[in-house]
Amino acid sequence: MKFRLKAIACLGLLTILGGTAQAVQLPRTSQSATPTTNISQATEPLDLNLLAKTMSAFWQSDRFQTNSQTKFTVGSQGGEATIYLQSKIISQSWRKFRAEIAYTTPGKPPRTGNLIVSDGKQVCIYRADLQQYAVISYPDFKDSGDWVLIGISSFASLEFPESDRKTVVAAGHLSQKNVLTYLNADGRNLTGSRRVVDGKEFYVYDYKQPGEGFVLSAFVNPQTATINQIQLVGQSKDLDIKLTENILTRTPNPIINRNTFRFIPPKGAKRVKSLSINPF
Repeated sequence: MKFRLKAIACLGLLTILGGTAQAVQLPRTSQSATPTTNISQATEPLDLNLLAKTMSAFWQSDRFQTNSQTKFTVGSQGGEATIYLQSKIISQSWRKFRAEIAYTTPGKPPRTGNLIVSDGKQVCIYRADLQQYAVISYPDFKDSGDWVLIGISSFASLEFPESDRKTVVAAGHLSQKNVLTYLNADGRNLTGSRRVVDGKEFYVYDYKQPGEGFVLSAFVNPQTATINQIQLVGQSKDLDIKLTENILTRTPNPIINRNTFRFIPPKGAKRVKSLSINPF
């Protein structure tokens, strides 16, 4: 199943950078999100000040360690497929990352040992259950759709241009006056509203790309200007897709070493031509 999203992600929404669009293929899995209770469905002015603060906090550093839980569900008239996963990823500018992924099923031990490592140019994928690994280019990794499984929030950091982060965000040039211009967004494709999730109040930014059937939402804590949840909901032909990433922790400037973004094959692991981290 394919859909087109215009660029990467701003706060967890996909940020529009340079006006280019790319096709992304999702794995055959998906997630149902935590039920939400809306405080108000009425249209309200977009909180641009909070948007600018959230973006500035989200890209304050070139390196983060993120721990998150994701539920990913794809349904159709013929049934429904769901995966639950938890991920721990160190991501850095220039598309470098190290992600440990564990699949979980309620009531069962997590399936651990899956690893994805990128040095910025090539990506190594390791499946502990198969004792296999594969090496592919970063562009091929993006095209495979497996990027969804490392978390939309981390992918947003990987794809955000370092030059923009330094000269615009980190330099403090982002404000409520220019944030929409910078995002190439307006009230037609970017809206905001206050909602309650599990008794907690959030300001939610919803981004809908014109002509596409998906809405990408960022649930922001208005007190701290941090993103707690990212949700992707939509339809592709006869498939209903819902993905929710709950960000448990996101720590700037984690300690790294020369092997952090280097994959060293475990003893006995066999290299194969292609391999997906997707358990389906």
